[in-house]
Amino acid sequence: MSGVGEVFEQGMRRWAALQPRERRIVGVGGGLLVLLLAWLLAFEPAWIGRKKLAAELPTLRGQLAQMEGLAAEARKLSSQAPQGADTPAQLKVALEQSIEAAGLKGAVSQITVAGDLIDLRFKGVPFASWVVWFDGALRETRLRAVDVAVERETAPGMVSARLTLEAQKRGP
Repeated sequence: MSGVGEVFEQGMRRWAALQPRERRIVGVGGGLLVLLLAWLLAFEPAWIGRKKLAAELPTLRGQLAQMEGLAAEARKLSSQAPQGADTPAQLKVALEQSIEAAGLKGAVSQITVAGDLIDLRFKGVPFASWVVWFDGALRETRLRAVDVAVERETAPGMVSARLTLEAQKRGP
């Protein structure tokens, strides 16, 4: 602490040794330095940020309008969709058609319906083809995967898969 005190005392002695005109010049210079620092640290960043936000605001408003339009379209499509119209038997037929369209009919060993659940088993199916079919089937039928098990076969890229699908519950 004594080092700081000594520096302060030395500064006070130098200040006292200055002429009144020199004190005014140093005071004005110090005031200008404080104003410059205040501008650089407080006002300028806020000013630049405000200008940047003002430039981005029209773009953001356009994106918001687009998202609101898409949300309205989604609500409209959701209200037009039949509420629980697909029975498990109809879903099974839709799955069989999508399996055949994907060229995986020969790999299906079992498709059973038990209540709201559909159990599918594949044996010796190319994994890449099965994943593409699985993704598309879930999107097209709006089924939900309840249980999925995939096991690697000895042949490269081939798997056996077991999955249980369930129709998603929809509110009124």
